[in-house]
Amino acid sequence: MTATARLVRAEVRKLFTTRALPVSVAIAAVLAVAGVLIDALVAGKTGTPALGSTADTYQMLKVGALSSVVMLIIGILAAGGEFRHRTIMPALLATPHRARLFVVKVAVVAVFGAVFSAVIFGLGLGTVVATLAAHGIHYLPAATGRLYLGSVISGACFGMIGVALGALTRNTTGAIVAAIAWAIFVEQVILQAVAPSLEKWLPVGASMGLTNPPSASALAPAVAGLVLTGYAVVLLLFASRTTIRRDVG
Repeated sequence: MTATARLVRAEVRKLFTTRALPVSVAIAAVLAVAGVLIDALVAGKTGTPALGSTADTYQMLKVGALSSVVMLIIGILAAGGEFRHRTIMPALLATPHRARLFVVKVAVVAVFGAVFSAVIFGLGLGTVVATLAAHGIHYLPAATGRLYLGSVISGACFGMIGVALGALTRNTTGAIVAAIAWAIFVEQVILQAVAPSLEKWLPVGASMGLTNPPSASALAPAVAGLVLTGYAVVLLLFASRTTIRRDVG
């Protein structure tokens, strides 16, 4: 077994033995199903689109944002937890090539993010199909496949962004709080109200171009994917330089 293969195996083992992982997966799965069922229950009431309409089905398919948030947290825990619990030290003693170790961690989290997002979206989509079928509705909007792919891309990118933030801060709690505060209050509350043309070019705004229904105010999916990937790459480059040079003791 090559050194890289051993690193991949070790990173996969560490990721899947993290106590937060099964809890996060379970919560995401429950929320994906519950969100669809709640949307179906309130459809057609108090001015909401009718069940089976394109607008209502798109609303039920907004699962990508959920998996993206979960992957952001998992990425932060995967990288920041290494420094918090000092598990990075035996890893570096076994393989002192920090750059290789960092690249492998990023790759493992990104792949897991893509698979996880595909599963969660698939679970939500299956619930949508079953719910609509129970009401005699047997069609989905044209952009369903695009939302599926966009959710996979967004999940992988936010996993990588989480790794970068965890490596930069080495503080899991602080990084998670700051990231959620930025996403909710800075981007979604403040900038969306005062500078919507700027907000859509920021990470959360770009992810909405991938995970939300088609909208004239959002970035085109291809552009949104490039922008979000660009944020991930830039943050990872900065984090890798910092991680490689800083003392871990």
